[in-house]
Amino acid sequence: MLIIAKEPAANGSYPPLQPWAGQTPPEGYYQIKDGLDTSVFQEHSGFVILTVIRGIVTAMDPNTAALEAWQAAASAAALPARKLERIAESKQQLADYLLCHPMQWTDGQRYAITAEKQQQLTSKIMSATLAAQTSTPYSLTWNATGQECQSWTLENLTALAFAIDARVTGLVSYQQAQEVAMRDAPTLEALEAIPVDYDSVPLPGGETA
Repeated sequence: MLIIAKEPAANGSYPPLQPWAGQTPPEGYYQIKDGLDTSVFQEHSGFVILTVIRGIVTAMDPNTAALEAWQAAASAAALPARKLERIAESKQQLADYLLCHPMQWTDGQRYAITAEKQQQLTSKIMSATLAAQTSTPYSLTWNATGQECQSWTLENLTALAFAIDARVTGLVSYQQAQEVAMRDAPTLEALEAIPVDYDSVPLPGGETA
């Protein structure tokens, strides 16, 4: 025979059904009527309402209200951690996007826009600017993705740096907006529905992705 605990857990669900080899169920358990369809028990995670006649369960009906309350509580408990996960994912996706999407400049070449490359570019421009101010000879070079370094004028390399900054700023602003939306999401469903699509971020004028 199958048996079921007489009392549900604190959250309203019954423990799993158990096989029992005895002639009568143990104390604290009901016998389940032979042949009773118990699929509703599995489908509703043990949240059921029992009909009991003389110690035998003759029917099981879904306890929808208790199930929905439990699901809502579980969702609310998981929400803060999932928010942190999605925010971290969006930041990693941004780093990956910057790495895989160098920016095409007006010379037809593509230039890396990662944080590391931006720092290197800023350092180059600062060195060239200081050299110009102090009349110090300085060879200003920069390279397109996969290419050797070429000579640049300070004016042209500065223009490239501003264009890269505009592109990255747009992408970072998008990530920040999605992060705010994630932090404000009231439910897991709303959180998971927030898109992270960096291809959707408009490009600054004059460049192509």
